Amino acid sequence: MATHPLNTLDRIRQDSPLGWRAAGYAISAVFAAGVAVLAGQQVQASWGRWAVGGYVLAAAVTLLWRHPAARTAAAMTAFLAAVVAPLVWLVTGGRDMPATGMGALTVVRRAGRLLLETGSPYLPMEQLTGPESLNPYGPPLTVFGLPHAFGLDGWAGNPRTWFGLSAVVLGSAALRHLRADRPATALVAAFASPVLALPFVLGGTDLPVLGLLAISAALLARGSRPGLAGAALGVACAMKVTALPAVLVLVMMLLARDGRRPALVFTGSALLAALVSAVVTAPAMLTGPYDLFRNMVLFPLRLTPQQTTAASPMPGQMVATGESGKLLMTVFLVLLITAVCACLWRRPARDIDTALLQMTVIWTLIFSLAPSTRYGYFIYPLLTLGLHRLIRARGPERVPGGRPAGKQPVTR
Repeated sequence: MATHPLNTLDRIRQDSPLGWRAAGYAISAVFAAGVAVLAGQQVQASWGRWAVGGYVLAAAVTLLWRHPAARTAAAMTAFLAAVVAPLVWLVTGGRDMPATGMGALTVVRRAGRLLLETGSPYLPMEQLTGPESLNPYGPPLTVFGLPHAFGLDGWAGNPRTWFGLSAVVLGSAALRHLRADRPATALVAAFASPVLALPFVLGGTDLPVLGLLAISAALLARGSRPGLAGAALGVACAMKVTALPAVLVLVMMLLARDGRRPALVFTGSALLAALVSAVVTAPAMLTGPYDLFRNMVLFPLRLTPQQTTAASPMPGQMVATGESGKLLMTVFLVLLITAVCACLWRRPARDIDTALLQMTVIWTLIFSLAPSTRYGYFIYPLLTLGLHRLIRARGPERVPGGRPAGKQPVTR
């Protein structure tokens, strides 16, 4: 019988944990060096220059220092070089760097101010000028711009600070709920990786969304908590529509694994949390819902006069040139999502680690074929792949009744 590639990787990782971790740091160093040399934005290049040395040193510590503390020391070395040092540089020597690439922070700060002044995080139609006048984020993400709107300066008023801290808190809670081995070290190592370190330094708006996704997956992995898991994912979807595929996958998984009632509880909690969080953070949306649709849906699909600056040489964006190309890729994306829903209905996951693999594939397809995308969006499939490895390493998950997930499929 053929061996599954993931099982082969598991054996390699277990047989040579030091070599596996050292290889990870070496690959991270190569990535950071590439960013330092090839990045078109000075802030990104600065991150690469700081991070590359830390990753090289972390790999050396992993290979050469045979001590129980070596794993923690390597993770801390990488974290200090890839996160702490670049952030300090932005406050001191990097203060005068151009604001290129900081558009997301500008949009979130403005959204917080608009919420206080008008009750909506979106500019009215007559004030829309360039791409940064639109806000592709959901109302709950506006809360990260409120500290600046209330008059706080420096780090206290910077959305970057709160994006990062929220992800750290949520990630720590998820790891502890999963009973990960050495959760503090695992958390430091996760944020030291380029997958999280680069968006952490740049102020990635996806960080709180990913933190909520991790919490939702953790709640469903160790005992079924569909209400809390659905609420967490509902808020994530209200922040960014990119989280929606996770809802589709997990609803189908719960139907197959636990039956209708947990699936309905999860779905209802997600819908209620999304609606309440959106209304609370944008009360004016009740009288002007089209503003939300224009900013969160039409703008990312390139169907507004103001074109998003999101760009990468992905197939979807290369085809979406001109009005016909945009319409073609939008229709194709709708058909793709329909096909994904049909596949999930016919072949649902029966445990959370398989569900995370499905999310990895779906997000990879969507971000490759979307009319507007950035390389940074691939943080979603990379995170779900990492969560899959973590949950798989902790052994079979348990669901109510004490049985391992997936062993006694529930008939829909």
